[in-house]
Amino acid sequence: MTPKRIIILILAALFGAFITQNFEAVSVRFLFWKTQASQSLILLGVFFVGVILGLIAGRVTKKVESPPASTGE
Repeated sequence: MTPKRIIILILAALFGAFITQNFEAVSVRFLFWKTQASQSLILLGVFFVGVILGLIAGRVTKKVESPPASTGE
């Protein structure tokens, strides 16, 4: 197991412990929208949005940095 994978597993376990301890209901207001939800659900939602945005940003930078394809000439 690589050190990177071990660090990811440790961080995931810490995040899971943090999520399980935050089940109280909180009020969320965004612009004209207001709702109440479990704090753990909000944290999970924000986490997954961050992961998705990180993956998208990683793909965009890989496309920008890649050298142009050769035409064989």
